[in-house]
Amino acid sequence: MRAMPQVFITEPIHEDAIALLRSGGMDVVLGWQGGDLAGADAWLVRTHRVDAPGLALAPNLRIVSKHGVGVDNIDLGAAAARGVVVANTPGANAGAVAEHTLMLMLALARHTLPLDRAARQDFSRRESLSPMDLEGKRALIVGFGAIGQRVARLCAALGMEVTVWHRRFTSAEAGYPVLSDLHAALPQADVLTLQLPLNDGTRGLIGAAELALLPKGALVVNCGRGGVLDEAALMEAAPRLGGIGLDVFEHEPLPHDSPLLALPNTVFSPHSGGMSDGAMRRMGMGAAQNVLDHFAGRLDPACRVTPA
Repeated sequence: MRAMPQVFITEPIHEDAIALLRSGGMDVVLGWQGGDLAGADAWLVRTHRVDAPGLALAPNLRIVSKHGVGVDNIDLGAAAARGVVVANTPGANAGAVAEHTLMLMLALARHTLPLDRAARQDFSRRESLSPMDLEGKRALIVGFGAIGQRVARLCAALGMEVTVWHRRFTSAEAGYPVLSDLHAALPQADVLTLQLPLNDGTRGLIGAAELALLPKGALVVNCGRGGVLDEAALMEAAPRLGGIGLDVFEHEPLPHDSPLLALPNTVFSPHSGGMSDGAMRRMGMGAAQNVLDHFAGRLDPACRVTPA
């Protein structure tokens, strides 16, 4: 390894994070300006796929640093086989994603988009829309990591009855009722919100059987990962749901011919829940700091996804 380690950054990140790397003695190569992986000792990625062929392009690679929390775009097995550490930035965008989740809930419940069109085109159309009060409604939060915990607090602040589905937390630990039986929890949900990473245990977790258990008129919001929610099953269930809010999809970007786009009472966003100004800086700074800490021999164990 050279005296000045080289870090390859695949996609644009906050300028302060690039400055941090340079001030820490890193040779920074910017992929979007034509650089390549060949000499990289560190690889900083946002959503770019990291797999075995990509890793093979960087024979000196020691760490992949994820700008964010979810590592489903990184082949962890391939990284481990190469002895490459994978690190992430837990909690850096949790507040932003939680606020985005609440925004989707409110937009669906209050018919924000149809009412906006009514205000612009025909005030009388408001008579045909009946917004839902969230106060007093039952929110089921599936996943109780840093984001899920913040979503719970926001829902509780609105006066919602919060229940959590989690396999390990107890009600005493969570501060809210916790159910470990998902099928028992779903019939109690006026609003279902998914805050889960995508892995072998969560892929397809919400399918036709689970959606059928929701009360008629329930809202479904997914700001976790697209593969957690079966979109074909969601299409079938849509007529009995009150609304669908998605920030993540099984295939991204969402195809222009996706049948989801034809559904009524939907609000979609392009996997942007964690892209607030503050969150982008925190993720960038965290990912950069992980690179510096790794080469200094002090990487925070809480940020280490795979050992090496």
